[in-house]
Amino acid sequence: MVEGSEIPVRIARHQLGTALSLFIRNKDPLSVQALACGGSEVIERIAQKAGITTISTHLIGTTSFPDVKALRKERNIYWNAIKHYTRTDRTDPDRDDEKVMAGFTDKANDVVLFLGWWDYLAITKRLPVEAQVFQAWWYGVNDKAMYPGEMREKVRMLFPNIMADDRAQQKRRLNRMIEKHRHNEEVLSDERTEVGTLVPSDW
Repeated sequence: MVEGSEIPVRIARHQLGTALSLFIRNKDPLSVQALACGGSEVIERIAQKAGITTISTHLIGTTSFPDVKALRKERNIYWNAIKHYTRTDRTDPDRDDEKVMAGFTDKANDVVLFLGWWDYLAITKRLPVEAQVFQAWWYGVNDKAMYPGEMREKVRMLFPNIMADDRAQQKRRLNRMIEKHRHNEEVLSDERTEVGTLVPSDW
């Protein structure tokens, strides 16, 4: 844990956990976006302050590095419209938020959650089971983001041919894989697994 970051990390963890819980259950995509963006912004700043840029993931072993800058730009497409009515200088908005939000779908939450949990793992060195599976699933549905090699083969074994599935089936497969691993003793006993509920029950 980064020194002096306990409270900000807890704040980010509450937001990311609740966002992923809603996402898994196909509930309120806009709230998922708001919570995940908020948590991602907090956890990203902590990682940047500590100079942390790399991660590793338990279920899939090693992690290739997609274009993080491009992903973060994609993350912010809807974020400004969601969290601010006015521009940062407090003037009336001249952004075309109606046009921007017309393109919003649940799929926009994929990258936000991916990046948020990426930075969370970099700081805490642990992930909840649900987040571990989600990270592997993200690579499965974004196969081109992976470098050729062992990681790609592991993800393809977890989620074979998932890119050929429609969105609903992809998310059903995500849920099935989470249920498969949620009570896996080997995973739960690993020091890289954060044990407990995805949505914290107390502050």
